[in-house]
Amino acid sequence: MILDDILNIIKKNNLNNAYTIDNKTFTYNQFYKYVCNIYNFLLKTNKEKKPIIVYGRKQVYMKSVFLACSFAGMPYVPIDASAPKERIDRIIKQVSAEMIVGDININLDENIKIISTEKINEIMNGENYSYIENIYMKPDDIFYIIFTSGSTGIPKGVKVTYNNLNSCLNWLLKITKINQEVILNQANYSFDLSVADLYLSLLTGSEHYIIDNNDILDFKYLFQNLKKSNATFAVMTPSYAELLLTDKSFNESLMPNLRTILFCGEKLNRFTTEKLYSRFNNLKIINTYGPTECTFAVTSIDIPKNIIDEIPIGKEKDDVKIYIVDDNLNELSEGMIGEILITGDSVSKGYIGNDVKNAFIEYKGAKGYLTGDLGYKKEGLLYYKCRKDRQIKYKGYRIELQDIEKNIELITYIEKAVVIAKKDEYGNVKRIIGFVKLKENVDKNISEIQNDLKLKLPIYMCPYIKIVKQFPLNENGKCDEKKLLEGY
Repeated sequence: MILDDILNIIKKNNLNNAYTIDNKTFTYNQFYKYVCNIYNFLLKTNKEKKPIIVYGRKQVYMKSVFLACSFAGMPYVPIDASAPKERIDRIIKQVSAEMIVGDININLDENIKIISTEKINEIMNGENYSYIENIYMKPDDIFYIIFTSGSTGIPKGVKVTYNNLNSCLNWLLKITKINQEVILNQANYSFDLSVADLYLSLLTGSEHYIIDNNDILDFKYLFQNLKKSNATFAVMTPSYAELLLTDKSFNESLMPNLRTILFCGEKLNRFTTEKLYSRFNNLKIINTYGPTECTFAVTSIDIPKNIIDEIPIGKEKDDVKIYIVDDNLNELSEGMIGEILITGDSVSKGYIGNDVKNAFIEYKGAKGYLTGDLGYKKEGLLYYKCRKDRQIKYKGYRIELQDIEKNIELITYIEKAVVIAKKDEYGNVKRIIGFVKLKENVDKNISEIQNDLKLKLPIYMCPYIKIVKQFPLNENGKCDEKKLLEGY
């Protein structure tokens, strides 16, 4: 399985570049040493093999701990350092971890052991280390737990097994056909988009070139980094590509070796692909689709240069079956729009606490997941239309609008909140707006509300705020969202 392959690859690549971040490059020899040292440390200190929380901003220790946990048979839980304290606290309580790696600044249970960045670096660089002799991860063990937005206001932890990931990566190797490349990273490790570049780099002996998301705020530095990367393969969201395309210098002259972009995380439109093909003559664009609950992605298609219609999300991988069903789980005919139901080896074990909410089911003798996505099939290809509920994709992140509303209403001086996603003509979310009504005799401005909300939600979930005196109602007595959006 993939861990055996990864172990062989990181052993033999020696002086090849394995990881580059902040102008620092680490060879495979260095990386293997780091993983060996952490692996042996974990076997001694986490004998019950409880989940390990890994906190940080893509530093090399994060990837080293991920892999060491996997070899040692322990699930890891990535948390990005940009996450607010309240959300981190909710995750820690759900995971019941006894160990956190990284410089986390939060009040914790005294039984939780903190391995600081200084300490983990000391462990990684220890000289008297033993090589990895055994891989303890079993096929049905939990490989990682990634938290996504939950409609209750509490994040949900998705449990992905070794079997799930093994299936995903063997499929990705098949559709990408990459070998010893320079793979560009965009996504935070707490976002499952990163799974592709994290592990494809290891399975192919490639260099993993890291882009810090803070660089997005400084286009000059970002583009210098893109040029310096010499990247041949990139994994990104359509929103990220659209951001890069706003600058005309994002082209083949900047990145002459870029040959493939793999998209996932949100709907891709043909105007984005047309712009990319006009800037990069030898580029291949792969469009993929899949929820976190089904291990990164389950469908793919190579997008041709001359596409003029709606872009499909492709064909399912070999060990997955996708159905379009109605509310009674009856399979719909070709061309009919219904909910996308995924069954097969990619479907994860569910959520922490078994909070499945009827989404994980058995269908035609196989484990399945009702995605909440609406789509249809046409001539053997799958097409995505929209959500059937109030979940959205924004900048690649999956967000429950109720999650934002509930957290706004937790602010003591707010009486009511209504959160709306404003979409463009292609159905892509361009802005999240939070309309709020303050409690009587409260005098607060938008900046104060935004600052208080940042203590509860990640930045990408924090909406534009609009204070209203009353919420307009439609003829059914419900909030009239169309009237609220007038002027936006």
